[in-house]
Amino acid sequence: MPPAGEPLRHDDEADAAWVGPLVAMLAVQTAVSFLSRIAPTLAPTLAPRVGWPAESVGYLSSLITGGSMFVLILGAPLQRRVGSMRMLQIGLALGVCGALLSALPSALALAAGSLLIGLSIGPPSAAGTDVLQRYAPAGHRNLLFSVKQAGVPLGGVAAGLLLPVAVARFGLGAAFALSAAVGAATLLAVQPLRRRVDAARERALQLHWRVFSSFDNLRRPLGTLVMMPGMRRMGIAGGCLGAGQSAWFAFLVTYLVSQLGWSLEAAGALFALMQLTSTLGRPLAGFASDRLRDGVRVLRWIAGGSALTTLAFAFCTPAWPDWVVVALAVLAGLTVASWNGVQFAEVARMAPHGTLNEAMAGATLVLLSAYVVAPVMFSLVLAADGGFRLAFVMTAALTALAIWPLAGCGRTAP
Repeated sequence: MPPAGEPLRHDDEADAAWVGPLVAMLAVQTAVSFLSRIAPTLAPTLAPRVGWPAESVGYLSSLITGGSMFVLILGAPLQRRVGSMRMLQIGLALGVCGALLSALPSALALAAGSLLIGLSIGPPSAAGTDVLQRYAPAGHRNLLFSVKQAGVPLGGVAAGLLLPVAVARFGLGAAFALSAAVGAATLLAVQPLRRRVDAARERALQLHWRVFSSFDNLRRPLGTLVMMPGMRRMGIAGGCLGAGQSAWFAFLVTYLVSQLGWSLEAAGALFALMQLTSTLGRPLAGFASDRLRDGVRVLRWIAGGSALTTLAFAFCTPAWPDWVVVALAVLAGLTVASWNGVQFAEVARMAPHGTLNEAMAGATLVLLSAYVVAPVMFSLVLAADGGFRLAFVMTAALTALAIWPLAGCGRTAP
């Protein structure tokens, strides 16, 4: 089996070298996604416990995303020093601490715990991409990136099915304990791969506060992203698509409970169904991109479908049949939440040699900025009595804007 960082040999052993890293990246992505879904799936119960309205979940979601941005901006030197796998484990440890802290019946503890959970989300974007880029066979890279990203909705499926039931039967404390256990178990499960994957880490790198506080940590990722028109357009498109995805993830359960009269368990189940559909949709989008050799065209299709689905969802009322709402959630899983793997693979493909980490960090920073801003704007519309309908219509319009930069990217492969 080849050492980390070396090209794969064309023999049976080398052909299988990507399996372990892919499974590990999928497991980590699933675990951190599970942790990040605590607030969205439990908002109708969690927020009132600390004296907040359920709609404040938008602010918690933005706080979680802000923590992940902090890691992306300042975490690159630590990743080079300890290695990508260890960086993922550090993130999981922070997420476990955040889940346990959020269990305390305090608004301050909930905010601090959400921030710690956010710190666990950043590493899978940069460190996880680094691992897959080194091990994934070039002819199947879009598919494997999409499989890894399928961990995001897969974690949402588990959270939507398990957390509301845990609350109903055992209380909020049990839900937080379950979340912490998921993170801790994943941290331990990926340890056997650490030595091989992190063999090429920069052991001699001296970590100093100036290394972390350098403006280059922000300038290099964004500078790499804007150096090529195609990468710049792909980053903007990711931000537009991310705005729609973050709104659905943050507010679906609250919308179903507060506006359509669903129970928390039923709303959690529909959240899980949407995530499950996305778990299937992400690899399907990656497969289609590889087959067509045109990931940009697939992203344009997804952007149009996402905008139309969100627009239809904005006009749901309690009088609508449940099956229509379910059908829209399924469509959202195939559109709103299935584009990430293809977009990440396209950015990785466009990145000049030796700039992969910076390019991925830049694209992810743009995406996470949308994740921060969109839920806050959604919550502000609700606070101003604009209502869910207006908020979702605005989200649909922003999602549709992704088609504009993607139209200028052209075909991605001959």
